[in-house]
Amino acid sequence: MPETRHEAVWEWLLGCPYIGDLFFNATRAEDGNTQLVPSESVITSYIDGSKVYHYDVALTRVMPLSNDPNDTYNLDALIDFEQIADWIEENPPVFPEGYIVYSAEVVPSMSGFIAAQDTESAKYMLQFQIEYCH
Repeated sequence: MPETRHEAVWEWLLGCPYIGDLFFNATRAEDGNTQLVPSESVITSYIDGSKVYHYDVALTRVMPLSNDPNDTYNLDALIDFEQIADWIEENPPVFPEGYIVYSAEVVPSMSGFIAAQDTESAKYMLQFQIEYCH
């Protein structure tokens, strides 16, 4: 059992079959690498000292782009990346003892998960939020 929420999220995401090489807070900009960047904020504080938190995560992945007409490579890359979002919402994480996970939800993307691109590659990004109490 992981001892911290960071370890819990790390181990949970390593169990996702759609994530290849996973990096925490930093990565090499190579095809298929997935980067996990967390942040956290207190949403509600209670008189008993417990708090509700949002554990926010940005996952990014660099993938090559196809510039060929009628090529489905870019479509396939997007579908593959979207499978991570589906997996996150279908498989909530388990945090260490003393933590209660309420939900894990992917933040809607207005850009088709593309965060940046150049002529040869695209950086896909999805953000999700884990709401928990401790």
